[in-house]
Amino acid sequence: MALVIGSASASSLLLDDVVYDTLYQYPPGIILKDGAEYDYVVVGAGAAGAAAASRLALKGFSVVLIEAGGDPDALSKIPMAAMGLLGSPIDWQYKTISNNVSCLSFQGKQCRFARGKCLGGSTSINYMLYTRGNRLDYDEMNIPGWRWKDLKPYFLRYEGLQIAKNYPPSSRIYHNTSGILKIEYFDDPRNPWQFRLVTGMKDLNVPFNKDLNGKNQIGVSKVAGYVYKGERMSTARAYLSRDDVKKALNVAKNAFCTGVIIDDNNVARGVTVIQGLLNVTVLARKEVILSAGAVGTPQILMLSGIGPDYHLKSLGIKVRKNLTVGDDMSDHVLPLIIVKVDKGHSIPQKLSPLIGRAAQLGQFLVAGDGPLASNGITDIVTLMNSDCYDYKNRKLYNNSTKCEYADLQIIAAYVDRSLVTVAKPLFKHAIGLNDDVVEQISKANEDYALIILSPVVLKPYSRGNIRLASADPTEQPAIFANYLGDSRDVDQMLKHIIVLEHLVEAPTFKKQNASILHLNLPECPSYEKSRVKYWRCYARSMTYAVYHAVGTCALQRVVNEKLQVYGVKNLRVADLSVMKKLVRGNTEAVSVAIGERLVDLIVDDLNKKTKCCPRAK
Repeated sequence: MALVIGSASASSLLLDDVVYDTLYQYPPGIILKDGAEYDYVVVGAGAAGAAAASRLALKGFSVVLIEAGGDPDALSKIPMAAMGLLGSPIDWQYKTISNNVSCLSFQGKQCRFARGKCLGGSTSINYMLYTRGNRLDYDEMNIPGWRWKDLKPYFLRYEGLQIAKNYPPSSRIYHNTSGILKIEYFDDPRNPWQFRLVTGMKDLNVPFNKDLNGKNQIGVSKVAGYVYKGERMSTARAYLSRDDVKKALNVAKNAFCTGVIIDDNNVARGVTVIQGLLNVTVLARKEVILSAGAVGTPQILMLSGIGPDYHLKSLGIKVRKNLTVGDDMSDHVLPLIIVKVDKGHSIPQKLSPLIGRAAQLGQFLVAGDGPLASNGITDIVTLMNSDCYDYKNRKLYNNSTKCEYADLQIIAAYVDRSLVTVAKPLFKHAIGLNDDVVEQISKANEDYALIILSPVVLKPYSRGNIRLASADPTEQPAIFANYLGDSRDVDQMLKHIIVLEHLVEAPTFKKQNASILHLNLPECPSYEKSRVKYWRCYARSMTYAVYHAVGTCALQRVVNEKLQVYGVKNLRVADLSVMKKLVRGNTEAVSVAIGERLVDLIVDDLNKKTKCCPRAK
């Protein structure tokens, strides 16, 4: 996701000392017993896993949900505090293996790769934007049961849209107001740059679109988010905190799955788990479901002997099934573009450190609104096809069918003046930039507020992979994301940066004396000497991952249309790893839909077995 520069450094700053009564509580955890049996064993309590486990439990099945982390941090409830969660204990804190062509201005030339490690998974630490992509994203996979018409009912099943009255009548068929996952607008941050972003995009002939999840997905919009009454609406809150779910579902926290138990007939029988000092075996009467995400799921499969045979053999792991697990990973990526604005003054009551902002905190705790209940200006989102942008006349023309399919998403974050200086350790730790770049940004921030523009490449060409670093399950996997490994992605970034240059030079931004900060990057030629070469080099230096990885256990490669792992019975995968391609937008929505769809696939199979083979009386 793009950066939301909040003002929280860690929960220990303040919120751990605040008594915060909520209307919901996370489920209590159980201590796993060695040899315990359940109908379904679900690994991973993220977007898909929480949804699937909850629905199965409510249908009367015996279900255990195994999560490597614990409850979300108290900060997780506060939308504005999102950045404070990056690199925190509820983040796996992964780093990618450097490919020497991306993230060159980051520490160790490695990209950060945030993944949630708590109930709700990444839905508890992400930036909460609700976009579903374009119907073409699903139709072009051309997989029976996974086209837009097949998945749309699952988006609607969980969607509890609270702001339907703000949408045009044409949007009604695309939304539901009564679903389990409440969705509404973020609170107003009272920042004039929200309006200026909209008018700035209009300067480039980008239309205003009231609903990017409606009939079409092109335009600039104030998007809805996974928030309700001022707080984050993670799957931990929406699904796992329901009273009926807590009564029906067994949840094991701080329980790390080390592998799937597979017998000599290639039937999954359960999982092995480390919980505290205990090593236990948990058995599944019916099926094991892996929902550990695009990194965790391939890691568990390979540790269990399911994956590329040459790789498993090299680590001394017995091969159960030779599959392309971990391959063909893709992720959204962007170059961080920094714009200087508002010289010498600050937006009132915005983004100052939590300490000293007791009034803001009190407003949030009492009323669930105010600046902390917003996500700054990040809910102003633009989707457009850069091939339909007239670079000479600086205007977007949506004059062909191709123009309906975005290749660029623009997200922004506002950084109040002096905030980077005040919170420099947090900024450096959360984002991962090297000291020199952080100092340049901090220096600019002394006199100016900053807008960080994130032009997301929605359809990248580069592909990476996930591999085991060793046969030790506690060692983090090797993530070779290979961002910008295909130079066509740099070509895309250059086009997108030029659009942002035009935005900053257009009347709305020009009136505010906005200007782009041209960082001095040692490996890059100066902007004055060669603008194009500078920006191409800049893109490779200031690369930022969006944490939307997909494809590592893809449909028709690792799993079939029913999400069953090829060649292994009673084992399914349900998370973003099964998606063959990225959607043109944020990925939480489709991940929850995958979890919802899995439940119907399981129930359909059980019904077919019952009809086929009725029990003897």
